[in-house]
Amino acid sequence: MNNIKHIHEVIFLIEESDEQWTPEELIEAISNTWGKDVHFGACSGNAFPKEYALDFLISRGKAVLSDDGKVALHPSMQICDGHKEFQG
Repeated sequence: MNNIKHIHEVIFLIEESDEQWTPEELIEAISNTWGKDVHFGACSGNAFPKEYALDFLISRGKAVLSDDGKVALHPSMQICDGHKEFQG
């Protein structure tokens, strides 16, 4: 498993996009950006497939689903610097 990115990359993808994606569209955007085989790691855990990225971000209070089912970053989200030293 060589294609591992830090989960913060998904946050940056959402933040920098002009799109508002459904969960399915976010997975497609992730695949288009990093490949179908990408996995994500975090500061405190093992790598997981892209299909679990949104659930992870929601569980950590980093992302939410809007009333119309679109992915958004949580307004009070804070991000640590873990991605800077992440070795994947």
